[in-house]
Amino acid sequence: MTVINQKMVRAFIEGRYWRHPIRALRIYAAETARKNKGYKQAWEAVGKDAGWTFTMMNGSPDEATLQRTGGEMAQRLVDALAIEPNHRVMEIGCGVARVGRELAPRVGHWHGVDISSSIIKIARGRTAHLPNVQFHELDRAALPLRDSSMDRAYSHLVLFHMDKEDMFLYLKEIARVLVPGGLVYFDTWNLLHPEGWDRFMWELDHHREKRVKPAHRNQFCTAEEIRLYTEKAGLVPIEIIDESFWVQTIAVKPGPGINLDAIKGSLRNLDALVPHGKWYY
Repeated sequence: MTVINQKMVRAFIEGRYWRHPIRALRIYAAETARKNKGYKQAWEAVGKDAGWTFTMMNGSPDEATLQRTGGEMAQRLVDALAIEPNHRVMEIGCGVARVGRELAPRVGHWHGVDISSSIIKIARGRTAHLPNVQFHELDRAALPLRDSSMDRAYSHLVLFHMDKEDMFLYLKEIARVLVPGGLVYFDTWNLLHPEGWDRFMWELDHHREKRVKPAHRNQFCTAEEIRLYTEKAGLVPIEIIDESFWVQTIAVKPGPGINLDAIKGSLRNLDALVPHGKWYY
């Protein structure tokens, strides 16, 4: 059992959580989710509060901001992954479908997978007008999709909430469900960037005195780690961008007759993926 200490009481007061006691309880549930119950317990707690859920997606304070930033990221992915109107596209950690709601009208079929039923409920409400959207609830790192059934995949602001073992398992699953020549984009915190290191130290200090570290806390990688995980998962990294506080990766599933150079040449506007100093976008 987690003990309520002085630091937690101070955070409750200084953060003005006393104005929103129910939200405070949900934050407490997420922050104290034990590993044996895993990520699901943490994110189910988040999903019970729509306002907090929006903020946890990318810092968006409201629906209008979600739609604006989601549309901007959707365009970046269309360019960076050479997404075409007939493509079957999957998002891992789709959340409230911030990106998926804006991307789905531009593809053949969009699949959103997430570990939280409460967050998926919000996402279904936001995408009820879209006929080509399908959601899948996860309880472990196993995607409920057939082998070689997706043309594109992406995971934005998600994998750095996982232990590296689980991130690697998801990369293996992505390799399984992509068609040969299929592309995936994902990002993680960049430990070697000054802002990435600062965030690492913030996480260390923030969780230092906790008996149970939150299951959904931020994790950190280097570009070489990501290259290793990606290759061992059965994918070929064709772009690893590490000039910002994120390591951003585009990888392809290899196969007979797949021309990696031609695929790399089809990618566009990669510089637009780089946050250029913005924590969220």
